[in-house]
Amino acid sequence: MGKKIREEFVDDGRTIADMSAEWMPWNRGFRARRSEKRKKTRQEKAEEKKIYRAALAGMYRALIPALLCIIAAFGIVFLLMWLWLN
Repeated sequence: MGKKIREEFVDDGRTIADMSAEWMPWNRGFRARRSEKRKKTRQEKAEEKKIYRAALAGMYRALIPALLCIIAAFGIVFLLMWLWLN
């Protein structure tokens, strides 16, 4: 068995995977978080909050029929078990 000859690694400067993570939120810097572009007035924040609450209320209203069906199914199963065991 002969020895394996290893070629010496030479860095040619190519980037295979960028590991700098500059796109991560914690690497954007303090000034980027406090920029003037992101500042919103109280009225805009209140309007966004109203829109969010309306969307959340709509979601819950849409889920009520499914919840009632599940509760009814459990009730029917419980009633049938009670009738069977008595």
